[in-house]
Amino acid sequence: MKKWRILVADSHTIIRIGLLQLVSENFVSEELIEARSANETLLAIRANPSLDLIIIGTNLGQLDELIGKIRELSTKVRILVFAKNLHYPHAISYLIAGTNGFLTQNASAEEITKAVVKVLGNERYLCLELLEAMAQETFLNNVHRRKISPHKNKTDTPSSLNDKLSKRQKEIVDYLIKGESVSAIAIHLNIKISTVGTHKSIVFEKLGVKNVLELVEMYYGDLVV
Repeated sequence: MKKWRILVADSHTIIRIGLLQLVSENFVSEELIEARSANETLLAIRANPSLDLIIIGTNLGQLDELIGKIRELSTKVRILVFAKNLHYPHAISYLIAGTNGFLTQNASAEEITKAVVKVLGNERYLCLELLEAMAQETFLNNVHRRKISPHKNKTDTPSSLNDKLSKRQKEIVDYLIKGESVSAIAIHLNIKISTVGTHKSIVFEKLGVKNVLELVEMYYGDLVV
């Protein structure tokens, strides 16, 4: 059975301990290493050139630059980003820089284990939050490209739709149609995730939509592929 060499890098002790314990319980490891900073991460990679996987938090400074430096040291080591929350532009920059997987701290132990298995198997793993944001970004790009084309006749406009919503609900809609996750919106507005979820449900009911893509379509016009 393959024995893995894995580095866990995060400035928060509790996160490191939790990830190291999860890895030790679910994988046969030849070596488990931890790092508390970007510098310690790079030193550990230099000292252990045969590392198989780095699980790295997003609180180690400019992470895309750190990933670039890791790639200069090793093109073979797999990198799994373990982010506090989903910030779409940052997540994309990490993928461009060379990471093999992306998770947020909303992930269950089962999902983290699944992600590690995939990445160690030389596959890419992206959490559902990121996949949904990527799909929505593609959708919005298509909508914006069609703005020069006439939309179908609509009785509701973004202005009239907003008249149906409270100030807080309008703020949440603005973030939703930009592709932000519920957890990210909660952070932006400094409210509970459950509060965002409640407002989201009320908005969907008021506007007669079932999901965010229908919400985007209502605001920007019908998309014909």
